[in-house]
Amino acid sequence: MLITPLVLGISSYSLSESEVSVLNEINPYGLILFKRNIVDKVQLKKLINEVKEKVRGDIHILIDQEGGKVQRLDIPHWKRYPSYRKIGDLYVKSSKAATRLSYLVGRLISNDLVNVGVDINCAPCVDIRYRNTSNILVERIFSSDINIVHQLANEMIKGFQQGAIVPILKHIPGHGRASLDSHIELPTIDDPIEELINNDFAPFIKFNNMPIAMTAHIKFTSISDCPVTISKKAIKMIRSNIGFDGLIITDDINMQALEGNHESRVLEAYNAGCDLVLDCSGNNENFIKFLHKVEQIESNIIDLGVNHFKSAQKDEDFQNIDNVFDEYYSILKNNNINVGS
Repeated sequence: MLITPLVLGISSYSLSESEVSVLNEINPYGLILFKRNIVDKVQLKKLINEVKEKVRGDIHILIDQEGGKVQRLDIPHWKRYPSYRKIGDLYVKSSKAATRLSYLVGRLISNDLVNVGVDINCAPCVDIRYRNTSNILVERIFSSDINIVHQLANEMIKGFQQGAIVPILKHIPGHGRASLDSHIELPTIDDPIEELINNDFAPFIKFNNMPIAMTAHIKFTSISDCPVTISKKAIKMIRSNIGFDGLIITDDINMQALEGNHESRVLEAYNAGCDLVLDCSGNNENFIKFLHKVEQIESNIIDLGVNHFKSAQKDEDFQNIDNVFDEYYSILKNNNINVGS
């Protein structure tokens, strides 16, 4: 089946007739959910079922469910989870407890997501923390230590995979060195490529076999004179130096780190080599006027890596979810970790 390589937002808690019509005309790879789409479990299941009935049965449903401040599914209807920074801080006290906690968080989040019909999670962040890391990201990073980031992210990914959730690595090739918020303006990094490869890019090299990674809207002057998302040189570097061969999805194409109108941003991202463009706005009718310029793709081809990841789910250590909850709360209690729930 031919689909359009877009991941789109939707406007509200249910689909209007006009929205269904637009989505069917576009036929996107997936839809991403935000708090504007979520009331409770019953409503969310109904919305996702409606999407699959009225748009396409095998459409992917994405969400940002990291823990900490980035939880679209939140209290009182879902559990709240610790930020990556809290898990990383625990590692300094007990590497065993932290790695186990990271795995358990992945398992529990995947259970929450699968139960409502989500199959792809925009997590984990495998960026490296620096002293000047932007406030928007600092709590969403495990550590300033590459090996700690790798270990904790690896365990969380195992938890996702056990629960049949596909992860999206963020933010390739590395966002931690940026002091500016790319939602608002373009961060520019002037450090030499060798230093970046040995530090910021290192976690992505370790995870270059993952199915999907999300771009950083950052300009690395040692690579290109434009942001990664719309840079052929940067995407080529991700493919060659980092060795990442999964799907590359843009961060939200509407973020102010990027210049130009909506159409030019989308087409420049494709031209640079991104596989999927993410538009979180929900203003999907904007695509209709230039949809003919976007090359459609075979869904079974673009999903090879995703399906391969999904095909290897449970191992012999698979636990009953009630036992997972008990162990998770035990680690929180024993280490005085408050998640605010």
